[in-house]
Amino acid sequence: MSTTEQINAAPAIDRDIKVMSPNQGGAPSQVPVPESFYKLTPAEIKQLYQSQVNKRQALDNAPLKTKQMRNQEEKERMKKYPKTTIRVTFPDGLILQINFLSSEKISTLYNVIRSTLRNSDREFILCLPPRRQLVDMNETLFKAGLAPQSKVTFVGAITPNNKGQSELSEQYLKQVQQMPRPLDMTNNSDSQASSSNTPTGTIKESVSKAVPKWLSKGLLKK
Repeated sequence: MSTTEQINAAPAIDRDIKVMSPNQGGAPSQVPVPESFYKLTPAEIKQLYQSQVNKRQALDNAPLKTKQMRNQEEKERMKKYPKTTIRVTFPDGLILQINFLSSEKISTLYNVIRSTLRNSDREFILCLPPRRQLVDMNETLFKAGLAPQSKVTFVGAITPNNKGQSELSEQYLKQVQQMPRPLDMTNNSDSQASSSNTPTGTIKESVSKAVPKWLSKGLLKK
């Protein structure tokens, strides 16, 4: 079955694919991934080993459960997060956001991402911080710990054919939109505390300082 056929045969869900750029007023900058990215530090190896030991101890101390009991517990937990939103960060800084069912497999995640690439034969892996690779294609997004939302990194070898080029196809590059900037609310409480002592003539000035210009214009409309 081809990648397109696999995607079409997937459970009905609005993928709502979005392409965003975190850079304001400019093209995304190239972020090369060094070879050291793939190498674990001694501290990370120790952390992973200790994590495996803790999991093993938890399993040894846990009451015995049948496969049917475990599957039922997973279904109950999945009801809380039936959908998963994935944000994929590419080396050039672009971010691809896609919706999935939490019950879909890692293989579906790869296939959907592959369908957005300039080169559909591109070899790549997806990683979670710090360097956990998503390589079990039969694992569900829920079991992989990606629900309800996660950020993953797209990692692919740099070759002469793709050096300096965006990984995404032209179809999706045309859909790039600026990522919304969060409001700066650090001084919001201070401005609210002093609002009762602010003279009427300076209300407009206070509002314009507390919120962005585009929002203050809307707030001050009569």
